[in-house]
Amino acid sequence: MTRIVAIVASGIVLAGVPARGEPSALLVSFDALQERLDAPDLRLLDVRPRDDYEKGHIPGAVWVDAKAAQAIAARPGGLTDRAVWEAWVAPLGIGPKTEVLIYDGSRQLDSARLWGLLRSLGVERVGLLDGNFPLWRQEHRPVSTEVPSVAPRPFEVRFSTRRYAARGDVLAAIRAGQARIIDARSEAEYTGEKKSSKRGGHIPSACHLEWSDLVDKDGRFLDEKALRARLEALGVMPGEPVITHCQGGGRASVDAFALERLGFPTRNYYAGWSDWGNAEDTPVTNGKEPGDRP
Repeated sequence: MTRIVAIVASGIVLAGVPARGEPSALLVSFDALQERLDAPDLRLLDVRPRDDYEKGHIPGAVWVDAKAAQAIAARPGGLTDRAVWEAWVAPLGIGPKTEVLIYDGSRQLDSARLWGLLRSLGVERVGLLDGNFPLWRQEHRPVSTEVPSVAPRPFEVRFSTRRYAARGDVLAAIRAGQARIIDARSEAEYTGEKKSSKRGGHIPSACHLEWSDLVDKDGRFLDEKALRARLEALGVMPGEPVITHCQGGGRASVDAFALERLGFPTRNYYAGWSDWGNAEDTPVTNGKEPGDRP
């Protein structure tokens, strides 16, 4: 079993094994962050609702309209709309050497989604805080209501072709056995008991790894040993290419982040079941078993 690699760079822990030569997903502890809150090359992003941010946030954190980013990504062609994304990123003041760290107020859904989106735009050093803001406050760590002034900075979007998958990619993968499909939805959605699109069920051969099993109530991720054991039980081989999906990108982003940290070459089928389950000709299976590849 591949051991986790920890690289300490500028005080931040880079945990995981690089996937396909890319930087690993960053997961940063509270202690590591607190030691470098004043670092000039750090951009801390708060994706909670604006009202919550204004009542108190981690010092230096910049509020991000996560719902706006989600709306852009949900538009037809939105994931590859260069002009729109460059206009959206510019106010965050992100440069080539900026280390971006994201946190939210719950269980990483919004922060993981934004992590995936920023990585897809070409932001290379971006990660998540291992724990949410309520836990940060509960531990009596520094909190501020001061809104930092950030100078807008032009950002040249360079879309990564390895971050997301489309329906055709998933069809090719399951027919040729090129990648393991990981379904991050609830068990009821996976089995077909709960229908969120025209058809219920799951993609044939897809494993079920519900996102909420990977993150605790305080926004802290399952440790590597426990996650690897869970993947082994599902028959997922170390380093096997995977494609995660859910209904519309968010829950699959949590799975993608956790899997990328372990060295799995990972893509997110962002349109997910809202695309697959509403199509007329995609293969679907029901029940708790993955089913055979078509």
